[in-house]
Amino acid sequence: MRIKQGISRKKIRTFVCPDCAGILPPCYSATIFSMKKSFYTLLLLTVLSTVFSCRRTSRNLAPFGWTPATAEFDSLTMRLERYYIDRDNFDSIVAMTARMRSIADRDTSIALLDSRATYWEGRLTFSRGDYDKGMELMREALEKTDSARYPYDYRRILWNLDMDYHEPTEERYRQLLDDLSFFRGCGDLIISGGLAMELGTFLDDLGAPDEGIPYLLLADSLFAAAGRPDQVANNRINHANAIRIQGDSLRAEKYFRELLADTVVPLSGYAREIAYGNIYALGGDTAALRHAYDMVRDETTMEEAACQYESFLTREAIDRGDIARAKHYHALASAHLPFAATPEVLREYYQQRYRLFAMEGRTDSAYKYLEITARLNDSINTSENRIKVRDAALAGRIRLMRVNADLERRNSAILFLSITFGLLLLIIGGCVFFWRRLQRQELAKVKATLELERSNRKILAMELVIREKDKLFDAVGQEMSQLSENGEISRQTAVKIESSLKAHNGLKPHRDNFLETFGQLNPNFAARLKEQYPSLTDADMRLASHIALGLENKHIASVMGIRPESVKQARWRLRSKLGLPSGVSLEDTLRSFSGQC
Repeated sequence: MRIKQGISRKKIRTFVCPDCAGILPPCYSATIFSMKKSFYTLLLLTVLSTVFSCRRTSRNLAPFGWTPATAEFDSLTMRLERYYIDRDNFDSIVAMTARMRSIADRDTSIALLDSRATYWEGRLTFSRGDYDKGMELMREALEKTDSARYPYDYRRILWNLDMDYHEPTEERYRQLLDDLSFFRGCGDLIISGGLAMELGTFLDDLGAPDEGIPYLLLADSLFAAAGRPDQVANNRINHANAIRIQGDSLRAEKYFRELLADTVVPLSGYAREIAYGNIYALGGDTAALRHAYDMVRDETTMEEAACQYESFLTREAIDRGDIARAKHYHALASAHLPFAATPEVLREYYQQRYRLFAMEGRTDSAYKYLEITARLNDSINTSENRIKVRDAALAGRIRLMRVNADLERRNSAILFLSITFGLLLLIIGGCVFFWRRLQRQELAKVKATLELERSNRKILAMELVIREKDKLFDAVGQEMSQLSENGEISRQTAVKIESSLKAHNGLKPHRDNFLETFGQLNPNFAARLKEQYPSLTDADMRLASHIALGLENKHIASVMGIRPESVKQARWRLRSKLGLPSGVSLEDTLRSFSGQC
């Protein structure tokens, strides 16, 4: 025979609480800077969002999820939660509930106060035994609560309104999962622990303890985090029951005995009665049966359990041959029989009645109760078979649901990894592309540097040639002047030779060599300068080119075939055409058009 084998779904809430259980080009540098800026901006936003979400979570009244209202109101809320869990000082509960109502009536600007005060009034009324009025007040509180602004308050009231027993269905399983996810997200450890416990026993009752045990372990961790070792101790009853459902009766019985022997975190009274009852059902320990009976016989709300235990004690007395003791317990069971509604309890009672009549030789009466026992037995077997089929089908659907959910998670994980891998490849490809671009730009820069150096050397060589020619022409001119003074040649001949030398020094090919070299180094110089100053002549452009190269006035005079004084005048006219005020460098201005500044 089996009694209370583990904790049923309806009993779970009793154990939880009254309500719950290098040098780069400018464009590339700008690109890198923009990428860095975007990365740091994204990192900053991620950190800020994380901190903000943590702050929002931490603002809840842990280990519950109530949204803070006012300091005094929040303090009353937390104290009431503790009082209801511990069932301590009912007068204080009444006083604090009244204080909440006075605060809500005084401060009408906060609608949350009124709805929450109504909720606690509903709980108080419910605790006093007026179930209908308590539920009415909670429904009123639900209507006053803004579900968008205060989702925890709204779901908490809904959860309290849904305290009745539910048949195991797929919809109920989904609801429990949804509630567990919500309350865990709100930081409510105690209700989350109760829901995890309920999910574990839900799956255990369907014959799937391997899937239910992880939820029972989760309930343990949540209760421990909430500082409720007593709830952890009571939840171990469900662990033992899961072991029994797995088929290991000896281990389950041993676990029940260990729970009863634990003095550090002892079981509550009701949980101890369940443990003793299971020990008797698993091993037939009469001492455990008497302990269980002693715990329920004086409880006015446990008449059905008393009737069942008295029927078991009657059976034990009959087996020992103690008819007087058997009649004594059977009479006690008869007194409690009107409170018994469970078919298993009725079957046990009528079976022992049949045995008593049979031992007394009252065949007709014995046959009558044997027939009643047989009908109850057939009804129980039919019901059990129907329930087993239903539970097996439901367990199969839930397993299929879990498999599909696992597949979806795996597909999501694969998709995430694929996207991550693709992004990683894209980033690597981008890095390789930018690296190669950097290499090309570095090579182009080195090539341009070498070209510039070669051109500068070419210009320097040209300057040296011009200087040597200047020296040569000066020497020849002086020699001609000396020869003229010595009378070796005529003055007219000397002047003619000097004029020929000057004309040769200022020939156009020499000037074009400078312009050609400068044009190769600065291909856009002339276009930019001409675009901004269209009134410049060709002579002005040549002079500007020579100045941008950094040539001295005497070199410019030699290249252009004019006197140094004429170069100074030409520079003054060019400044005037460019509109440069005094103090502004003509060389720097012209070099800016060549990109050298």
